Amino acid sequence: MKTSRMIDEIFVLRSIACMCIVFLHSIDIALRSSYMQGISPFMVTLFDSIQVFLYFGTPVFIFISELIIAYSYRNRPIPDGFMKKRFIYIFVPFLFMAFFYSLPYATSFGDWGQKFLMNALIGDFHGYFVLIIFQFYILHLLFHRYLKDANPRVVVPLALSINVAYLTLFNITAAPISHPVILYIWERFYWVPFFGWIFYFALGYYCGIYYEQFRAWLAKHKTIIIAAPIISTTLLLFFYHTNVLLVHSSKRVDILLHTVAVMFFVMYIGQKMKTIPPFLIQISQYSFGIYLLHMFFIHLIDFFVAQAGLSFGVFYIYILFFLSLFSSMGTVMIAARWKHGQYFVGKIGVGKNGKKPAPPKTEVEKRLKPRT
Repeated sequence: MKTSRMIDEIFVLRSIACMCIVFLHSIDIALRSSYMQGISPFMVTLFDSIQVFLYFGTPVFIFISELIIAYSYRNRPIPDGFMKKRFIYIFVPFLFMAFFYSLPYATSFGDWGQKFLMNALIGDFHGYFVLIIFQFYILHLLFHRYLKDANPRVVVPLALSINVAYLTLFNITAAPISHPVILYIWERFYWVPFFGWIFYFALGYYCGIYYEQFRAWLAKHKTIIIAAPIISTTLLLFFYHTNVLLVHSSKRVDILLHTVAVMFFVMYIGQKMKTIPPFLIQISQYSFGIYLLHMFFIHLIDFFVAQAGLSFGVFYIYILFFLSLFSSMGTVMIAARWKHGQYFVGKIGVGKNGKKPAPPKTEVEKRLKPRT
């Protein structure tokens, strides 16, 4: 998405959040597998703690999405094709992936159809994030005029209060009745309604609207920005390991402030970088495709390792991470050569120059010389 000036630190934040999501899923699958023989209980606890720390990744994308939209259209009207463009390039790939990830359940047409509908309608796979982001697209269209005139010192704490109350309800209470639908809502579906993420939306909106002031605020409060992730991580892991909060996901109530602490720290560091490393820009550009595809490659790698009977110890986590990350990027890169590929695995995002990279050339194309 183009802006009047590309926000360099967004490339850093998006790429780090993307890699964190892939890494935490790699940890999760590795720790649940039997291919890490010899790993000590200490290492299990260590990587389990790292996984909890990394749960800030998913909320970051809601913040980024709203910050960019608010920043891009703060001084101009939202174009007529706003939702159409996002439906084509974000929701259509989501629907394809909902279909793709339902295929393992195709033992019968009824089982496959039910799983596909659950994936597509209520986000019953890791792609649920797209359903959340579209709710905020709609909220932005409906309320951005009012939010722009409202006082952020009122709106942001109100959104935080709603978010805390909503997550606390599902974090610390059991389902009121033992019914399959109610149990599903309490265990998973509560992730999808926007109430569980509205704080990131409000914060992203005002950071985008008042971006210059936000940038100056980060620079002014350097000490707090640097110390905040240390404090938030300490509290997060204390609550987790003392069983105060047993939830093992990004929907923990204490993740709210932890996400802000890490997010602001990364943006502060990003602002201090004279040059954004090219690999971070590239991962940022491929982040949507990585998000959609990485779980497929993690499970595919895990399947072949199981068939081969291999054991890698703790290195299995890194094998899953790097292979799934680069396999996802490679798949998107190959799909980009086909004009319809973006509708299946997502578009490649823009770089610092506001342009997408050119599709990679084939060996034949490389050998052909341009006519003069």
